[in-house]
Amino acid sequence: MGRFVRDTIPPIGLTFWRWTMCATLLTPFALPKLLKEWPIVRRNWKLLFGLGLLGSAMFQAMVYIGLHTTTAINGLLLNSTGPVFTLFIAMIVLKEKATLRQFIGIAVSFCGVAWLVLRGDLGSLGALQFTVGDIWIVGAMFVWGLYSVLLRFRPSGLSDLTLVYIVALVAAFMLSPLMVWEVSRGQVVPLNMQGILAVGYVAVFASIVAFLSFNAAVARIGPTKAVTFLHFIPVFGTILAIVFLGERLASYHLTGFAVVMVGVYLATMGKTNAPDA
Repeated sequence: MGRFVRDTIPPIGLTFWRWTMCATLLTPFALPKLLKEWPIVRRNWKLLFGLGLLGSAMFQAMVYIGLHTTTAINGLLLNSTGPVFTLFIAMIVLKEKATLRQFIGIAVSFCGVAWLVLRGDLGSLGALQFTVGDIWIVGAMFVWGLYSVLLRFRPSGLSDLTLVYIVALVAAFMLSPLMVWEVSRGQVVPLNMQGILAVGYVAVFASIVAFLSFNAAVARIGPTKAVTFLHFIPVFGTILAIVFLGERLASYHLTGFAVVMVGVYLATMGKTNAPDA
């Protein structure tokens, strides 16, 4: 979505309105829970503020900024480095012991993503050109790794809905000055059908649904395993393109799907450490 609307919607504006709409939609359901869980929130406000700053404000803004100057291929490939950052951060912060199988699984699933994105033509790697946008996306993947690992310190008793509501509020608050600055430079989110649909889509599906699902996954299987499943994003994107956009199913699709599935299985099989909180 960020790549699709890059020429019409500014990155900070898209991120700000995404989380503002997310918080607005959640308010009737999440505010009563927030008030009930306020003692927990107050005791852990530094952690929760950090999660909101990293996972919703910084990560999303950095990805959208990066997609404004890089290619779709570069973006998809660099997005797939997330599990690597998460694995090493978890080893340092959580003292998790990574296995050879995990390293192999992540490498294999990354190769599957690359095979899909490059359409089975490894020779096109030589034609890739790297831009400053790639640095933004790599930085975003590091930030996402931090967010994912810090989720393991989530306080017990804090509901999934309250957590997403808090990170949405933090993001909207922290991005407000940057959004005003962006508007002062003449970059505004257009009030047309494309702008409304884009903000609505990322607010509902990429924010509420995705964050509720991902946060719950981290709590159950840990950050490294949860992030590895993000390698399925190009797979699902390809399936949607075949179903809705008429893209023809090719042999490289099937090969890429199979390699990603094998890699994710290798990286996520085995015992999951219990949450610290």
